Amino acid sequence: MASGTGRSDFSEKKSRFLGEARPAKSADEARSRIKELREEHPRARHVAWAYVLGGDAALKGMSDDGEPRGTAGRPILDLIAGGRLTDTMVTVVRYFGGVKLGTGGLVSAYGRSASEALARMPRVRLVNWVRLVMDMEYSLHDRVKRLSAEAGGRCIDERFDTAVRIVIDIPEAVVEEFLRDVEDTGCGAVRVEIVGQPTE
Repeated sequence: MASGTGRSDFSEKKSRFLGEARPAKSADEARSRIKELREEHPRARHVAWAYVLGGDAALKGMSDDGEPRGTAGRPILDLIAGGRLTDTMVTVVRYFGGVKLGTGGLVSAYGRSASEALARMPRVRLVNWVRLVMDMEYSLHDRVKRLSAEAGGRCIDERFDTAVRIVIDIPEAVVEEFLRDVEDTGCGAVRVEIVGQPTE
């Protein structure tokens, strides 16, 4: 997912294309940025855009903003989706230079603008977490914590009473391996409850 802003700026047959790739958490946030760009560039002919949102990248939107259908929004969206990005929006502001580019030329120019902006955009890897509640004897505490750290987990809470209870978030991709390691280490003496995905 996007963690910063990337920009591009080039001209093609006298038209200027200004690309911007940035984070967006909601459709409202994306629309707000598009409105800002129209105000920042009142003389621009088009502000084409696309976004992909949500943890499962299910929410998508795009607009050609007056360009021939499929020549602006679609190539932008395809690049975001093809990069397996989410919570990301890309806009391309076009100042028309008086020379028509044709359908193929528009697809190429909007695609280039989006591609260069995306290439310059800082990003972070989206990790899906699984939250585990683990009860164990004191003697197993250090070993379970070490296995969690090796799996890239993060300790959310620890409680020490007659036994130890640890709440840990583990990356979904390694949960099964982590649980096998815990089983081997604790000889079945660690009780594990999977409580779903963290909400924070």
